Amino acid sequence: MASRDEALYARIQELEGRVERLTTLLGNLLDDDDRHARLTDLAERTGAALQALESRADTLTIGKPRFEAALDTVYHAKTYGYIACYFVGGRTARMRLLVGPQSPPTTSVGQANAGSDINSYMGTIVRPGEYWMAATHRPGMKAGFECIFTPLF
Repeated sequence: MASRDEALYARIQELEGRVERLTTLLGNLLDDDDRHARLTDLAERTGAALQALESRADTLTIGKPRFEAALDTVYHAKTYGYIACYFVGGRTARMRLLVGPQSPPTTSVGQANAGSDINSYMGTIVRPGEYWMAATHRPGMKAGFECIFTPLF
């Protein structure tokens, strides 16, 4: 995640440096109308490329934080993400990770049952547009599980 942020930031810095260099050259070449027109065009295209990169960063949810998801609550994924659901202690429960194109989702992609020591962790990847939830066997119960969603790109 950080490497993509760093790569995008480095690319933006590079483009901003190019715009600054072109602007300086443009100031020195005002006497040459053809060069001036070409450099003005190049500066405008570079600025447009920078804006496109910034827009892509927003679209890709770069920099969006992970969050703790409530149990028995349906979420709608805006981007690729990873769901981790794990037992932290307290009241045991039978848990399922549900995903699907409809709300509420119905496809089970993971199960955990801290009460019988079978499995106290489950995780899955969700795709943009999918609904997902970490469901307890008795909706609304206070279970000893936590669920974290991490945006991926």
